[in-house]
Amino acid sequence: MAFETTVVVAGDDVVYQFNPQLKQYALGDTGFVKKNAGSYVMKRSLEPEKGLDNAIKLKVVVNKQLTGIKIKTVNPSGNATVNIFKNDHHEDLVSLYRFYLNELVEREIIKIA
Repeated sequence: MAFETTVVVAGDDVVYQFNPQLKQYALGDTGFVKKNAGSYVMKRSLEPEKGLDNAIKLKVVVNKQLTGIKIKTVNPSGNATVNIFKNDHHEDLVSLYRFYLNELVEREIIKIA
């Protein structure tokens, strides 16, 4: 999946847009970690009772040039996309998902298009 400026997460009807004025320090302030390849990654558990390693996660990745973003909900191992809107206990997952993305909107990492 390539980095995009506009992202729709599987099952969601909200379109998120990358903020082109984003500064690198803002990513660190919001919990992004810089990886060896230069990209910035933030992972948040959508099932806090299970811990990060065993939970469905929200994964947000910003490329090293700060020009594009990926937003996905992934399985515990992080190798497959999960549609949380079709999950049995999706109300809790979606609530936490929206909370994390609204925080990124408030911090001007992304915008709602």
